[in-house]
Amino acid sequence: MYKTLQQMRYKIACISFVVLSITLLACGQKREEQHLSPPGYDLSVFEKILIGDDLLEISGIAFAPGKFDTLYAHQDEEAALFKVGIPSGKYKRIDFGGAGDFEDIAIKSDTILMLESKGSFNGLLLDSINGKETIPFASWEKILPKGEYEGLFADPLTNSYYVLCKSCKGDKKSNHITVYQIGLLKDSLTVTNNYNIDVSKIVEQSEKKKAAFQPSALARHPLTKDFYIISSINKMLVVLDGQWQIKDIYPLERRYLLQPEGLAFDGNGNMYISSEGDELQAGRILKFAYKPKN
Repeated sequence: MYKTLQQMRYKIACISFVVLSITLLACGQKREEQHLSPPGYDLSVFEKILIGDDLLEISGIAFAPGKFDTLYAHQDEEAALFKVGIPSGKYKRIDFGGAGDFEDIAIKSDTILMLESKGSFNGLLLDSINGKETIPFASWEKILPKGEYEGLFADPLTNSYYVLCKSCKGDKKSNHITVYQIGLLKDSLTVTNNYNIDVSKIVEQSEKKKAAFQPSALARHPLTKDFYIISSINKMLVVLDGQWQIKDIYPLERRYLLQPEGLAFDGNGNMYISSEGDELQAGRILKFAYKPKN
């Protein structure tokens, strides 16, 4: 009887272990599906586009409307644009000024808008980006509150631009990030609205104890209409709905994206993230294929 009871206990223990293992595996798979990649993407699978030394410190990237064989890019410290062939990575440089602290680029219709960290803008005509040099048709300063800005996107859905404040005094006190909606009419660039992103929700949903959020890039998914924001600090990708409410947060791998600074989508929803390099790693653009489940 004792031997039989012992065998029964052993059998029950084995069954319990198997059930627990299956449950943990299922939970792990579910967690991976829900939290490691946005719907339709696998952030561990990508096409790598390496670029030359001129773009070692690549920052913003953007496609011209409807043309997805060329990415327009820039790097932090020089007033220069680069036309980068996709997928070759070969590029052409066009200078438009001297030194600066340029953070992002956006293209709407025939206009390229360049964002500087202090919140000023330079406007370039897309048709002028042909030779080795061009000249801005306009510049705007002090249309935004004092602060540090990164992340600019031209939204065809609202026919306006959105710009993110990376570090602003008022935002720190209220624990949110401000998004400014900007309209361009002829030569006039003005703020038309603003929205708040609740940073406390990012901290709550993040697995990191110190989930600092300082946005470095912004784009809108052309099919789902969700906003995607990258924070180079703590390497995260945040997805928000059309009302700027956070849907989920996804980690970005430092070994692939040393310093992610740029974000763009093509017309099929494929996602492109640019990352600065260093003395060991070249600047790069990673393409993540969009494969939504039917």
